[in-house]
Amino acid sequence: MSKALNVKLYRSNLSIVEDGAASSVQAATEAGGGVLRGFPSFVGRKFCLPGKNLELADEDYFPEGKSGWAIDERWNGSAILADTGNGIHGEGLCHFHHPDGHLTPMDAAVHGAPDFMVGPLYRTLNGTGFYNKEFDNLYPLGHHMHPFKPEAYNFNPWRNKRYKNDWHTSVGLMNYVTEDMMADFVRDFIAGKDNHIRSHARNLLIRMGTGFFTPTRILHGPAAVNTEEPQRDRDDFRFYQSHVLCPEGEVFLGQDLLFRHLPEGLEGEDRVQRLVSDIDLARNKDPYIVEKHLLMPVVDVEASQGGFHDEWRVYGKPNGDELFSLRQFELAPGAATVLTGPAALCIIHFSHGHGTLGNHKVEVKSGIRLGEPLDDEFVIPYAAARAAGGIRLKNTSSTEPLVGTRCWGPEAWGHKMPKAPFETWPD
Repeated sequence: MSKALNVKLYRSNLSIVEDGAASSVQAATEAGGGVLRGFPSFVGRKFCLPGKNLELADEDYFPEGKSGWAIDERWNGSAILADTGNGIHGEGLCHFHHPDGHLTPMDAAVHGAPDFMVGPLYRTLNGTGFYNKEFDNLYPLGHHMHPFKPEAYNFNPWRNKRYKNDWHTSVGLMNYVTEDMMADFVRDFIAGKDNHIRSHARNLLIRMGTGFFTPTRILHGPAAVNTEEPQRDRDDFRFYQSHVLCPEGEVFLGQDLLFRHLPEGLEGEDRVQRLVSDIDLARNKDPYIVEKHLLMPVVDVEASQGGFHDEWRVYGKPNGDELFSLRQFELAPGAATVLTGPAALCIIHFSHGHGTLGNHKVEVKSGIRLGEPLDDEFVIPYAAARAAGGIRLKNTSSTEPLVGTRCWGPEAWGHKMPKAPFETWPD
């Protein structure tokens, strides 16, 4: 008999079993009708404030009190850990419910049964290559970039029911910004001064129902709205904005967020110049940076029938590489459909309604408590996606739509994926 780990997820009483993950995940998939049910993974950052659109009970957004870390993220279908420094076991990592009542960690399942979970791409990716995150901050996040991790956003009105603070996202830099100015921004940050870098950025007013793609090394400060974010399977970032808003006014973020993911041994001006060179200044200053990366919804006319509406929200192949994609669907009250897609691992996250998916119940709840099992997050492994027939989805409500998203990783759709503006923009 497999032995449970001597640790549990934050505020959860369910046991975790890693031994035999390969057979365990296959048994759970078969019992679920081709679908794995995920346990919710909420993530906290010390430098963030919750926007409170993640449907948690109010008191659970600050699980360690007002002076501790605060929850403004939920990770879906992740096979990696979040790099938060909170010391919480399994933070960010997806776990699957097993019919016997225990949880199976997704990383153990992916590495224990790679052909079943991921398929041939595992040999290239050594993992899934992606995950899907919900990010929900009270204020616009400080201007920052990801050295290694591209990401994208889906702006979903069903996940923005509560607070609407500032819907402007800052992107890139104005074309007058020079390397010397960037160096001064960095020096001011190191000195603890307010470098006001966000005032030198372009801005995008968010429209619900659209998407956006952010490449690596591009400065951006996401708006204070809930965003669903498919991205590569890393948790890297570096802040270049020294001060951000909080209820008491502007606060200094701290140099640790500027120095993340730098080589060891850099000091003084060498460190300043490295921080400047890590920014892709030419692409940040592109006057069409917003227009190139804004993703308008593209309806799949063929799939949208019989009360089912399906549209692309995140798509495109930067530099010819299909990194990840996301589609949002609505199923009319009382309607049913069969979800089909490419032979690739798929993360499904529901944002409104009740229904069934495969052999699982679907229910989107409010007032969620940390450690509470939910019925709104699922994963279809590669082997189940590859099998013919698809997964049956039914809306059991007679009055409300059933709303959700499906997210895929690298090389899932090929030529069937629509082209993004950055692929077709004239030279």
